[in-house]
Amino acid sequence: MDAFEHLRNSIEQLSHLTDEEWSDFSSKWKSRVIKRNEFSIRKGETERYFYFVHTGVLRAFVIINDVDVSVGFSYDGDFSGAYDSFLDQKPADWNIQALTDTETLRIGFDDLMQMFDQYKSLERWGRIFNAQALIGLGRRQIEVRSFSAEERFERLFNQSPHIFQLVPQKHLASYLGMTPETFSRMRKQQMGKD
Repeated sequence: MDAFEHLRNSIEQLSHLTDEEWSDFSSKWKSRVIKRNEFSIRKGETERYFYFVHTGVLRAFVIINDVDVSVGFSYDGDFSGAYDSFLDQKPADWNIQALTDTETLRIGFDDLMQMFDQYKSLERWGRIFNAQALIGLGRRQIEVRSFSAEERFERLFNQSPHIFQLVPQKHLASYLGMTPETFSRMRKQQMGKD
C-alpha cells in the first residue's frame, strides 16, 4: 500500500470520503522524508504542517533541566506534529525528531482549515480525531500522575508491544518516567512471562 492509500484508510476509519472529496483533499498533501536524527520541528518554531507517518518512527521530546524527556512517539499509520503549535500557530514548546528514516505526508495549516470548511466529512474527521487526541491526553495525564512504574510499563507493553522493537530502550524509559536500568529489569521480567 502506498502512502496515500494508507492515509485514506486511516481517515476513513473515522469518516467516509467520496472519491471527489478524497481527490481534492489528497492533492493538498505532499510527501516528505525525514531522515534519521533530522527534526521535523524544534522548540521555538511554529508548526506549519500536520503529518501522517507512512513508515518510520518520530519521537516528541523536551529538554527539562538538561534532561531529555520523551513525551510521545509516532509511527506507521499515526498522525504527528506539534499539534498545539499547529492549531494556534504559535511557537512549539517541544521537538520532534526522526528515530529512523521516516516517510510522511504533510498538509499545511491553511489547506487543512480550508478542507474542513469545504467538506463536512473532513470536518467530522477532524472533530473525531481531536476528541480522540484529548481523550488520549487525559488518560496519559492519569497514567503519569497516578500509576506506579510497573503499571505504566505493563500498560505500554499490553497496548503497544510493537513499540519495544521500534524505539530504543532509553527513550521508552524516559517516556515511562524511569531509569534505563529499571526499564531493563522490567523488560527482562516481562520477557520471562512469555
